[in-house]
Amino acid sequence: MEETPVILVTAGYDHTIRMWDALKSTCTRSIQYTETQVNRMALSSDKHYLAVAGNPRVSLYDVFGTSEAPVLSLEGHKANVTAVEFTHDHKFLATSSEDKTIMWWDVYAGSCKRILHNGSIVNDIAIHPDGRQELIISCDQNGAVRVWSWRRQEVLCQVIPESDVAVRSVAVSPNGQLIVAGNNLGQVFAYRLIIESSPQTGRTVELEPYLKFDAHDGNRITRVVFSANGRLLATCSSDRTAKLWEFTEGPVMSANGSREEIIQAGAALVHTLNYHHRWVWDAAFSSDSGYLVTVSTDTRAALWDVNSGEVIRQFKGHQKGVVCVALNDSTM
Repeated sequence: MEETPVILVTAGYDHTIRMWDALKSTCTRSIQYTETQVNRMALSSDKHYLAVAGNPRVSLYDVFGTSEAPVLSLEGHKANVTAVEFTHDHKFLATSSEDKTIMWWDVYAGSCKRILHNGSIVNDIAIHPDGRQELIISCDQNGAVRVWSWRRQEVLCQVIPESDVAVRSVAVSPNGQLIVAGNNLGQVFAYRLIIESSPQTGRTVELEPYLKFDAHDGNRITRVVFSANGRLLATCSSDRTAKLWEFTEGPVMSANGSREEIIQAGAALVHTLNYHHRWVWDAAFSSDSGYLVTVSTDTRAALWDVNSGEVIRQFKGHQKGVVCVALNDSTM
């Protein structure tokens, strides 16, 4: 085995998980996942485990194994599992579901340690990168974005970006300071995550509005993903495109015309990625933020050069729509 192999995995409606040689665009391993479609996947940071979210369980596979059987099956959800994510130390796993819960799992014990009851279908989750904060961010079908303490099993703060509009995806910037959510109307909402502590009040957590912009002209956003360096945001959509955005900040004129220190945030469109013929469901950046993989209901995956916005590899082999991708090319 190579010291630092590139692990690229795709899956979707054809009940097949495919692992790829990213340089040759060839499939190196297939796993039949016959129970249900695959909704989401995640790779552990050490590249050892692949977590696969189905309905209603999560299965863990040995990435370098030869068996099609999972090494662990996490039972507990009662409906479709919508998202799955490892902690950076790959000891724990968070999952969300249409059963209106978020679960926190001990990977080595194979057991659920916490259950968070959301009250609405949970569409996506993101674990805060600073493990000491013990935070999970969620978004749901009722339009709420919530920050949870998974240990205390309680909501610390929440916002509703747009009343009665489902929030489809949520992401946390690598530095943990920015939360981004995308909804069914093609809108992106960004919030500053403010965490303060004092002996008198303890820890307080707030979501401060930072930026709102229309990313996909009223078409549903299916996924929002930060690049590893935090400079870019990828949005995927039902409009058959993915887009790359860069957040900007600059001084603006005050209402009376004087140039005061008023800093306004913005989002600059870097590239519109046109290749897919149907909905784009998921995306994953390379560890150096130089490449992006997208997947679509058109059965294809595409590898993009972020600088040029051009497709440099195509991955074909799925017989039905591809809805999720996982990529780990980091060096340990």
